[in-house]
Amino acid sequence: MPANRKRALFAFLLLPLLGGGIMTAQKMTSIKGEVIDAETKEPLPFANIRFVGTDVGTTTDFDGTFVLESRWGSDSLEASYVGYETQVIPIQPGVKNQKVTFALVPSANILQEVVIKEKRGKYKRKGNPAVDLWKQVMAHKNQNLPKKYDYYEYEKYEKIELDLNNITDKFRKRKAFKKFQFIFDYVDTSELNGKPYLPIFIRETASKVYYRKDPEATKEHRLGVKVSGLDEYLDTEGISTVTDLLYRNIDIYAGNILIFDKQFMSPLAPLANTFYRFYIIDTIEQNGMKLIDLAFMPINKLNVGFKGDLYIKADSTYAVVKADFTITENANLNFINDLRLVQEFQEFNGAWILVKDQITVDFSPFKKSTGFFAKRSVLYDNHVFNQPREDEIYEGPRAVIDAHDVFEKDEVFWDTVRIEELTVQEAGVYEMIDTLQQVPAFRTAMDIITLLVSGYKAVGPVDVGPISAFYSFNDVEGFRARVSGQTNLKFHPKIQLEGLLAYGFKDQEWKYGASLKYSFRDNFRSFPQHHLKVSYLHDTKFVGNQLKFVQEDNFFLSFKRGAADRMLFTDRFVLEYFLELENNLSWTLSYFNTDQRPLGSLRFNFTDPVTGEKASYHSLRTSEVGLQIRFAPNEQFLQGHNYRTPIYNKYPVFTLDYKLGMDGILGGDFAYHRLSLKIFKRFYLSLLGNTRFETEAGYIWGDGVPYFLLHLPVANQTFAYRTGAFNMMNFMEFASDRWALINIEHFFEGYFFNKIPLLRRLKLREVVSFKAIYGGLRPENNPNLDPTLVQFITTTTDGVTTPVTFTLEDQPYMEASVGVYNIFKLVRIDLVKRLNYLDNPDIPHFLNVKGLGLRIKVKVEF
Repeated sequence: MPANRKRALFAFLLLPLLGGGIMTAQKMTSIKGEVIDAETKEPLPFANIRFVGTDVGTTTDFDGTFVLESRWGSDSLEASYVGYETQVIPIQPGVKNQKVTFALVPSANILQEVVIKEKRGKYKRKGNPAVDLWKQVMAHKNQNLPKKYDYYEYEKYEKIELDLNNITDKFRKRKAFKKFQFIFDYVDTSELNGKPYLPIFIRETASKVYYRKDPEATKEHRLGVKVSGLDEYLDTEGISTVTDLLYRNIDIYAGNILIFDKQFMSPLAPLANTFYRFYIIDTIEQNGMKLIDLAFMPINKLNVGFKGDLYIKADSTYAVVKADFTITENANLNFINDLRLVQEFQEFNGAWILVKDQITVDFSPFKKSTGFFAKRSVLYDNHVFNQPREDEIYEGPRAVIDAHDVFEKDEVFWDTVRIEELTVQEAGVYEMIDTLQQVPAFRTAMDIITLLVSGYKAVGPVDVGPISAFYSFNDVEGFRARVSGQTNLKFHPKIQLEGLLAYGFKDQEWKYGASLKYSFRDNFRSFPQHHLKVSYLHDTKFVGNQLKFVQEDNFFLSFKRGAADRMLFTDRFVLEYFLELENNLSWTLSYFNTDQRPLGSLRFNFTDPVTGEKASYHSLRTSEVGLQIRFAPNEQFLQGHNYRTPIYNKYPVFTLDYKLGMDGILGGDFAYHRLSLKIFKRFYLSLLGNTRFETEAGYIWGDGVPYFLLHLPVANQTFAYRTGAFNMMNFMEFASDRWALINIEHFFEGYFFNKIPLLRRLKLREVVSFKAIYGGLRPENNPNLDPTLVQFITTTTDGVTTPVTFTLEDQPYMEASVGVYNIFKLVRIDLVKRLNYLDNPDIPHFLNVKGLGLRIKVKVEF
């Protein structure tokens, strides 16, 4: 995930803290134990363990062992197992590292129901009735799924809720909640683990879903979305996107299940038999049906996966009637204390239809902090089969289609579409949040969180920021002070103004800029966007860096290695027309007029073709028309007050960019065409993690184009790791007028480290990357072959002059890295190696190895 979006999402999850701070409820009770047969001493897998008088518990693994930790434990522990007498052992609440052994005695009562059990001992797949049952479920999967029909449709009602938990008396009496006492009237008790909780956010969605087999399409038409408050801090669509990200639709029949951006192999995946052990626990009767309880758990307890039960109909259909999952202790998910997924199916017209889908997560940002429950409940009703609809119902690239008034439905609508009524606590959330936002202490806490997330502080109709750019420094400007900001929707919904003022104390130059955006939509933040923007910027930039209006300078990026005194002073006028369609196809038509003069040690030197004498341009001007076409099917994004960050998924993103440089028009000095295509894709590889893949190719037509207007790869001379940059490359090191690059980054998500006890406990994760760029420079644009062109920069050391900028004809530039991330859940450290061009100047060193560097990145990970 991009860093901005990660920070925004993490801060959104921190909302329940609201200044409540770090707190400790009761002391932790920690128990390790085992459950065995009292007669045979064999382990009992999937035995139920719980604190007596609570819902807090767990189950044993296939070795009969368990670990149970909770601040909500009681003074005794209970173990139960089908066919055995329940046993209770006293424990000491609030004490860690306790060990117990349950030796269960077989029950004297002979069950009338026949129970099929695997003979305990070494697990075998061949001849195992549990494995045979799993194979039958897989063999009958297609005939049980509704996708066997050409068409089907249904109504969907979804409810997502965030609840503050650990609501103790001590917590209620905290000084920070002195003015918030009215909110505790809505406290309830969780069915997951018995913790008291307070609902603080709720979102309801009513949809109609349509499926067509040929050509296959599934479309969710959202008729209404209702979100509780907080719109002043994170807009309704932004909150909706976050909740969609946290809770994706889960298909237990899919090969892999994505939870919190992490993949888990489903027990109903084709290869599940090689990853999970299956056990037949019992047969039960439910709603007049005989069901077989098929339990499962990863073969290797160190593997990341699910554990739980599949309830299979004991007849020739072998249909899954209910699924009850949780994650293993080694799931390597940050901030997650507990998770439970329950799905229920009913038979309709010969197919088994999902009718209820629930997931509950017990989350806390820090180990000893206040946490919350994140709950999603989906009900499905009014199924219709083989009823074709108009083609437009199924067409278009977007999987979810919103009605034009999706966020504006009244209470009459919601009373009609709710399949399940809200509880008293849930119904009160809407009113409670509205009231809470009027409390000054709450508003102060939210302002602080918003400032940390976006970097902006709202002052009436103006957002002042970003604060990270108020102070920075570089070799040319020295200490740089800046103030900047932009208007928000309170100023005008259709008009946004931006401005900055900065001063360099070394070059003693003022920098400034201003822009005006006019939206053709109801407001300038709504999706899809459609606006006209005009801006002017008088500011500095490093050669080759993308010039961004409000985030070019940043204190954290001021620390650089090597030579960092080659800059440009830019006067840039931009006129931009942007049109975005609902299918995530966008068009940007722009005009750029840019005057650039060299700063620091940068010079525009050349040889006068008439006199043959050395000369230097004071500045050069370009006049460009640009067209960018971007297509990101099914893209989601996080929209805040001051940012809009894409949320990448399995779908590719295509960006086609064209620029036309015009000589002699509005002061332009050069004529050229520049065309590039960029493709981004993320691949999910199940247990092996996921891969970020990016490639780009481009070509520049034109003669005599200065090298700094050609393609200069994005280099990084800071000590922070940048995913989209070459981290061992120097600014301006390579120039090309034709190029192709590849950027591959693979995240193993702890695949190897999870098998090493110490590293598994630390939840460390592995990452590797490879980046390469290959290109060339035609003679017409090569300063080495034509002295009348703007010459490459050189550097002189000990009387020896060496070039700073090179071409890529000889071989592609390459670098690779290995890294560890999720250190303290935030830090990533990469050891990056530059693989070639090691004789170029200013090559970084680390541990006396040329081209080696250590880079750090901070990001939030689930």
